Amino acid sequence: MKLKITMLLALFLALTTQFSFAQENTVTGTVTSASDGLPLPGVNVIVQGTSRGVQTDFDGNYSIRAGSSETLVFSFVSMKNVERLVGSNSVINITMEDDIAALDEVVVVAYGTEKASNVTSAIETVKAEELEQIPNASLDQILQGKAAGLNIQTSSGQPGASGTIILRGRNSVQGNIEPLFVIDGVPVNEDNFRSLNSNDIETVSVLKDASASALYGNRAAGGVIIVTTKKGRKNSGTNIQYRVLYGQSDRIDPGFTLMDAEQYLTYQRSRGLNSFSDEEIRLRALQSNTNWEDLFFRTGETLSHEVNITTGGENTTTYNSIAYYNQEGISRRSDIQRFTLRSNTTTSVNDKFNFSTNLTLGFTKNNFTSNPGSGQLDNPFINAYIANPSLSPYNPDGSLDIFGNGTTGFANSPIVALNQSIMNTSLTEELKIVGNIAGSMEIIDNITAGASVGMDFEQRSNLTIVDPGSLRGINDTPNPAAQNRGSQSENSARDAAFNINSSLGYANVFNDKHDVSITLFTEYFKRHIDGFGFTGFGINPKLIGSGNGITPGTTTEGPNSDQYYYIPTIFSNTTDLGLFSYFGVLKYDYDNRYGFQASLRRDASSRFSKTNKWGTFYSVSGKWNIHNESFMGDNTFFNELKLRGSYGTTGNDRAAAIFGSFDLIALGTGYQASTGYFASQIANPELKWETVKQANIGLDYSIWDRKISGSIDVYEKTTDDLFLNQPLSLTSGFTSIAANVGQMKNRGIEFSVNYQIVDSDDNKGFEWSVNGNVAYNKNEITKLVGDGLIETVRTALSEGDPFGSFYAVRWAGVNPANGSPLYLDIDGNITEQYSADDRVILDKTQDPRYTGGFGTNLSWNGFSLNTLFSFAAEQYRYNGSLAVVEDPTLYTISNQATTILNEWSQPGDITDIPSPAFGSTRLLRTDRYIEDASFLRLRDVTLAYSVDREVLERTNLFTGIRLYMQAQNLFTFSKWRGFDPESNINSTFFEFPTPRTVTFGVDVNF
Repeated sequence: MKLKITMLLALFLALTTQFSFAQENTVTGTVTSASDGLPLPGVNVIVQGTSRGVQTDFDGNYSIRAGSSETLVFSFVSMKNVERLVGSNSVINITMEDDIAALDEVVVVAYGTEKASNVTSAIETVKAEELEQIPNASLDQILQGKAAGLNIQTSSGQPGASGTIILRGRNSVQGNIEPLFVIDGVPVNEDNFRSLNSNDIETVSVLKDASASALYGNRAAGGVIIVTTKKGRKNSGTNIQYRVLYGQSDRIDPGFTLMDAEQYLTYQRSRGLNSFSDEEIRLRALQSNTNWEDLFFRTGETLSHEVNITTGGENTTTYNSIAYYNQEGISRRSDIQRFTLRSNTTTSVNDKFNFSTNLTLGFTKNNFTSNPGSGQLDNPFINAYIANPSLSPYNPDGSLDIFGNGTTGFANSPIVALNQSIMNTSLTEELKIVGNIAGSMEIIDNITAGASVGMDFEQRSNLTIVDPGSLRGINDTPNPAAQNRGSQSENSARDAAFNINSSLGYANVFNDKHDVSITLFTEYFKRHIDGFGFTGFGINPKLIGSGNGITPGTTTEGPNSDQYYYIPTIFSNTTDLGLFSYFGVLKYDYDNRYGFQASLRRDASSRFSKTNKWGTFYSVSGKWNIHNESFMGDNTFFNELKLRGSYGTTGNDRAAAIFGSFDLIALGTGYQASTGYFASQIANPELKWETVKQANIGLDYSIWDRKISGSIDVYEKTTDDLFLNQPLSLTSGFTSIAANVGQMKNRGIEFSVNYQIVDSDDNKGFEWSVNGNVAYNKNEITKLVGDGLIETVRTALSEGDPFGSFYAVRWAGVNPANGSPLYLDIDGNITEQYSADDRVILDKTQDPRYTGGFGTNLSWNGFSLNTLFSFAAEQYRYNGSLAVVEDPTLYTISNQATTILNEWSQPGDITDIPSPAFGSTRLLRTDRYIEDASFLRLRDVTLAYSVDREVLERTNLFTGIRLYMQAQNLFTFSKWRGFDPESNINSTFFEFPTPRTVTFGVDVNF
């Protein structure tokens, strides 16, 4: 019986299979362009209503199985979709026509999109192909050199470290100078922007002038950066992509060379510190010639895996991705692990209603190197360079000695840093969620209502452990008299923001020439921040990392008890911020020739008192598409020639202290350790936001059949009501009060160009293009409080001079007669006497006047080579690192640079290193170590090969395979003699340098 049933099932399946195949044909054909008759590679060919699909090969050919009753859908970027019923055809050739509307590129603007030809503002777009496959944990570093006027200064080469983004110069002195970041319509904090997976990004739009950013009102003084993440494409079927990359990072050596053990001992002998003979020095150097850099640094490894799935039907499209990123830093205990998950869905319910959801989740785990960029003895970057090369870090048995003489003093500093990097912990964990739900409905013809709800959430926790057995644990905590050692600090913080936006818009076209739209908005933004933390002392070695391992403290100090020393420190904070706004924008375009746009926004901010909580921001702009004018005739030279102009205002409420408008009190300890409340801040009810006024004139051009295209922009930006601390009389009990008392200007010009030198259509697959951008910005402080001069350590704010101008005594070299340092007095006369009263404002600033980038893209028969250079010019830094290794007073405990061997030693010596008899000039406020930090950096080189489609079609599995090798920060050309000229601080000091990274990767599409 079972045999009969089995035979019947087999017969049924065979007949069913035979019937099924009888209904399907193998359809082949060629897809060509209607405009020039050339084949179109990469056209999507999908069986309608299914996930079955292929793409045309390089010659426009395709082959797909489809039933006679099924329909093939042909889709391609900038082409009109074509549908064909299979029927009895085995060959279907298709000619696709240009979609004129699609050829006019869509640009992401404030609260929407706009056809490129209608844009009246200064906006620059960075596309997905410029961002993908670049292994960097911070998105801001990937954008460097890709947009004119966008200057990104690094803070550290530590994995996950953020930089500072400055757009068109600094617009504030004491406030937030960065742009507003918006992801899929949701304003987010800077950290959530930087931690975004770059492979999930479709475009990054940089909104530069006031007309582009004024709709964001009091948060847009520094410009706006809008990120649009990837979505699915309609009728594209299902596509799966897997990406994997592996890389290695190495340190980049500083611009100075250190002495080896033999040189160092010889130099110490010349200074009378030892009396070793040449032979004794040689033998000691052979016994121990330690390269401390090799002990503190390593080759960091990077590994990344990512899968994304894109689907596209008639009404619904999705994009989903999951990624894992793991990067080791070049120093011990520095690394980052990040998991990200993204899900985007877009649905058109009908012709009238559509909605979308965007969600990204990220979890990050960071281990940090202690105190990079500081003079602390835990800083590995100072110890790796100043440690005594004749000192051995090894025990007699060859094991690493991480205790040395057992102290935390300077003489044991390299061991202290090594001990810290091995035994102690500095860990941060972050959970980030950004998402929104948006929908729009055409209520009646030409009138559309929209709404969106967005969320930006971050949960951060930090754990710092000083191991009780470490040098810091033994010597520093909590008290020399305490029996138990070590400490454990934990803190957590939540940052939750919600943004609710609603809109009502009208749009219509009259007589095919008058395009009119008006949109009204309301917006509510709420942000809540809270945090809690503690530091406990006396850690049980068996319970490290657990709160149970902390020794309880008491307020009673007994004669035989040390519990008093273990009283923990505790802190907490809570902050609520709010913003309510209503605004609108009017747009008019006539015959795709003349365009006009005006916007108005009213903001109410909780940061200010009732007197000043409301602010008004506006913009007007226009454009003229000269190439569409009749007087251009049959012009074939200009494909596009558009003149733009704009003027408007934006604000900066992030410049103010959160509670600057209010009197504040604090709890503290006073006389005889009694506790009480005291006034910690005096109110300024007149405090208000900074206002930025900006004018812009621009020209967009495209010539020679779009082979050359680009833009030119000229702007002037003025910040009024600059936020500064205004000095007060000491009789008030305070030194200063928050006030709006200054003014600043930025003037500049930006230029960008793209040149398609060789087009693949004309040269059998060979393609070559170059691109570049350059920006010039001149900053000036035009108004200050008091006498117009505010001093800092090495710089000063001065009316008529740029922000960050160095303020120092001018160095004049070394007197060849006696080796004395020489200076210029305030009148320019040479003197041997240093006086701080001789300081002058130098024409040297920390921010560059010129920034930009350029690159080239080559491709041929599946191979491609892409390069990107970035540069900055006329920027200066104080080289604190070099000042230390050229300090002759530190020779007894610190290694020295080889340049010190050229110090003055006898009358007539011509040198720039003074005689050690005159002591150190390191702490004097001179410009001796203020150096030109201009640079040209080969930021990225990528060599890739994409496997031929004909080969892949034979597998019936893969639709694309790309293999690539990439190098980042390969070369840097600079006069700077420190670590990294891109550093965002004016005084550098043994900071964590940006590493050189080489990666290998594979992208596979199914």
